[in-house]
Amino acid sequence: MIVHIDVLLLENIIINYFLLYITSQTLRVKIWFKEMIVPSLIGGLYVLTIIFPKLRILTILPFKILMVFIMILLLFRNKSFVFNLKAGSIYVLYSMLLAGLCFFIEINGNSVLQINNITINFSYKKLILCIITIYLFIDRIVIYIRDRKEINSLIYKVDIINKGKEKSIRAFLDTGNELREPATKLPVMIIEKKYIDDFKINDKNKFYIPYKVVNGQIGNLIGFKPEYIVIHNGEEIKKREVIVAVCENRLSDYDDYQALLSRGII
Repeated sequence: MIVHIDVLLLENIIINYFLLYITSQTLRVKIWFKEMIVPSLIGGLYVLTIIFPKLRILTILPFKILMVFIMILLLFRNKSFVFNLKAGSIYVLYSMLLAGLCFFIEINGNSVLQINNITINFSYKKLILCIITIYLFIDRIVIYIRDRKEINSLIYKVDIINKGKEKSIRAFLDTGNELREPATKLPVMIIEKKYIDDFKINDKNKFYIPYKVVNGQIGNLIGFKPEYIVIHNGEEIKKREVIVAVCENRLSDYDDYQALLSRGII
């Protein structure tokens, strides 16, 4: 029997990716595409233990269970024993269901098709892999479209007015952002620096806004107080007093917006 190791590895990586993906969906844990690559690769490489006699010891049940929990820990990075036990059990359950389905099809399915007196050798294994790949592809497209729709619903056109100058930008409403300037108690709008080069920040109009991010990093943003900003939400127009803080980093990977609105502004 000839075994193409590269094909075997690719098939098992796809299967493991699919099983990890539907496990995360069942647990309702949002996982990024890149986070599933390493666990899927490790799970795919595990199939080599069946091929090489020296690695057969790793095919016994304790090592199989250990491999499942290694993939689960690498994917979710959750320290809760109960969560990992639940995730591992779901993964094993889906693995058994998929294996049972493949076995049933292999036993009962006819691998030969006849169309117009033409005989075609048909592989149900390849069909299942195609269905899995198409499902993953379509699901990612649907999620991408849904996420883009949600993001666009939170983007507003904002006009910054200051000393006779006006700058129009697109701002994203960050619902988890409650940043305020300590002295004035005004809400803060964060904007990329290159979009407000026309506005000069002098010492009299300069504010320092302390911030702290989730990872514990702390710092200060430099900002200024414009006369006001105008927020366009369809036909509704709102005028607000805010502190505009400047940041050096790009806020949107796709340049959908150039500023972040705190929840207190809207």
